[in-house]
Amino acid sequence: MGKQKSVIWIIIFLLITIFPWGLYALMGEHLESVEHENRKLEEKPVISKDNYEKFPQMYESYFNDNIPFRNQLVEINGAIDYFLFHQSSTDRVCIGQNGWLFYCDNEDFNPIEQSLGYWYFTEDELKQIADNLKVAEQVLSSKDIEFVLFIVPNKETIYKEELPEYYVSKSQYTVVDQLIDYLNENTNIRIVYPKEEMLCIKEEYSDIPLYYKLDTHWNNAGAYVGAVSLAKELGIELPPFSELDLKARGVITGDLAKMLNISIPNGDIGYDISWGETIELEEKKWEFSKEFIYHVPYSNHKTLVVRRDSFSTALAPIIATQFEDSIWIHMWEFKPQQIFDNNADVFVFETAERYVEKLLDFQIIEEK
Repeated sequence: MGKQKSVIWIIIFLLITIFPWGLYALMGEHLESVEHENRKLEEKPVISKDNYEKFPQMYESYFNDNIPFRNQLVEINGAIDYFLFHQSSTDRVCIGQNGWLFYCDNEDFNPIEQSLGYWYFTEDELKQIADNLKVAEQVLSSKDIEFVLFIVPNKETIYKEELPEYYVSKSQYTVVDQLIDYLNENTNIRIVYPKEEMLCIKEEYSDIPLYYKLDTHWNNAGAYVGAVSLAKELGIELPPFSELDLKARGVITGDLAKMLNISIPNGDIGYDISWGETIELEEKKWEFSKEFIYHVPYSNHKTLVVRRDSFSTALAPIIATQFEDSIWIHMWEFKPQQIFDNNADVFVFETAERYVEKLLDFQIIEEK
């Protein structure tokens, strides 16, 4: 009898360890396999004389990332954490109030801490940024190219009241406030930071969210507020927010929800927008990680070049209607020479508030 029990337990063990692999081999291609954790999964390592000591750890990492039904198990874990315990399954996402999610990755300029006054630039850093921008402005001005610095407010700056209660505000005066004050006192750089405009619209139209609850980004309504401010600085008048035609649509996920591996029915809202007369906007190229290129026939015969991040995804189709040609180059691909190669009349350096530190490395030198 004891021998039979042992055999049964061995069979059960083999079924538990082998059956998932066999089942996954049959069903795997029919299962959703997109990686939602915003990181690259480990590839199968090849043992060599250079890595044999670390090979066991490397293979363990590969195995953990490629175990059968991994995505489905991760989704179950994320759903249990969020819906049952109201907890985040990753330290990159914080669960706020009233269904709001916030980005809080300490390895990526934690925007919560930035918007609550946790850190500031040093005097030397402020001077370096100012010097970088002054040189850029001088070079561009010598080529009759307008230059504007456009800073997109953090979601955490506009919706502070929805942040987790355990985050305490250290100061209403943030690093971006510090930077703008310094640049205004020491340079002539044109800066657009539509924080106050967004807060006013948010108060007046309290039933219209300007950012996604489940995503780091502003929605089309919020992008329009930013576009109006940027256009005004460029001498262009867009219809006011009150004349915007908004058509709501339900949203069940976003980049933050994907980091938690969850979707939330009726969890968010987005908007399709239109305004004024219809403008014939031709989308000549759209590659998120590279560039957007738009063309408007019979426009003002001006060319706009934008160094951008992901916030321009919603901004670009609005501002592009006001230029004959506009080229929106992702910050990963941007090189200053592209401003001159595209014969820009206007150059906009667009950055999310949390990425203002990148201005420390921004330089434009004389065209060769």
